[in-house]
Amino acid sequence: MHWIPTKMALLVASVSAALVLSACGGGGSDTTAKVTYTSLVSFGDSLSDVGTYKVGAIAAVGGGQFTVNGTTTGPVNWTELLAGQINVAAPCPAQTGLLSNIPQIPLVAVSPNANCTNYAQGSSRVTLLAGPNSVALQSAPANASNIGLMAVPLVTQFATHLATHGNYTGTELVTVMAGANDVFMHITAVSAVSTYVAAATGGTATSTQIAQALGAAQASAFYAGWTNTEIAAVSAPNASAINAAATAAVTHMGAHAVTLAGYIQASVIGKGAKHVVVVNIPSIENTPFGQGSGAQALLRSMVTTFNSTLKTALDGTAGLLLVDAYTQGVAQYTNPAQYGITNVTVPACSSAAPSASNPAGNILAGSSLACTVNNTLSGVDVSTYFYADTVHPTPAGYKLLDRYVAEQMAKVGWI
Repeated sequence: MHWIPTKMALLVASVSAALVLSACGGGGSDTTAKVTYTSLVSFGDSLSDVGTYKVGAIAAVGGGQFTVNGTTTGPVNWTELLAGQINVAAPCPAQTGLLSNIPQIPLVAVSPNANCTNYAQGSSRVTLLAGPNSVALQSAPANASNIGLMAVPLVTQFATHLATHGNYTGTELVTVMAGANDVFMHITAVSAVSTYVAAATGGTATSTQIAQALGAAQASAFYAGWTNTEIAAVSAPNASAINAAATAAVTHMGAHAVTLAGYIQASVIGKGAKHVVVVNIPSIENTPFGQGSGAQALLRSMVTTFNSTLKTALDGTAGLLLVDAYTQGVAQYTNPAQYGITNVTVPACSSAAPSASNPAGNILAGSSLACTVNNTLSGVDVSTYFYADTVHPTPAGYKLLDRYVAEQMAKVGWI
């Protein structure tokens, strides 16, 4: 089996909103809990996903989490590790399934798990359905073939928990992490606009090619969530369209942060939660994806705009701890040896497809969702590599995130 990625999938590899976090490896993981918790409730994207898509063909090859699967028999994701530290049940996905429209990866019907309270899903955005490789992209005008990630947005995740379990009791630990997939959708739109402008002004493209490039740019902007006015601005066949696209991307990231903060305050804390950990977007510009994007400055601007806006909107909110993964990510990238990491630039997962000579190849073209210990690059020591694919962490990366979150919780007496 071999997954044929769409152009968008190749550009932004599902995150979930996905993308890898860098984190400090300080203490906190060995502390005795100062607060007694009864459960862990998690909202977010692929970085908090504990197995939403561990079904069908993905499960059959040993995949299912966004990392190098199979490197350990114990917990891998930072939310799983955190659950062990606060002495509550291991998290399980509140929904499973895979709505693929390609024959190589058969569709698996969506199944809710009412007893599970990890709502995070790879590709989820703050409020919009269209994330990288999401089922929403399979409809017109995209008409994309992809593996059909459900990508339920956080606004729906919050509502589903309340509808299923009612208001919070105040004894839960709640984690929230999102925004990265919004970055990916916006940077995809900016890239598509740049391609269109290059075709329109380069002097070598045919009128048909220019029209196709314009259609792709407009579709990408539509799925990113841009307004009709913004889409009209980026349709100009000149450099002003690129500037308009970059402005739209940054502006929307600020708006996403305000919206997320509002939902956290109204639908989580406002419904009785008293211990809420919110993790901001990491340094996407330093991931292998970011390093190869040619748009590091724009990625940095989008992420820092989201993070600073989120902080301003949440400052002073009782019962909330904001964890600054971005700053820790920069530190980890700058001095990886301090964190026990030897490589922060090369993904550990191989992109080689299955073949007669390589039957264990990656059926998702290098995505960590189908990456296992059997299809990493030759000679890689996964325990010292930070990235599994271009945006997601190895188990070592998740462990560092868990330790950093626990350290911040310890500082405020939450663990």
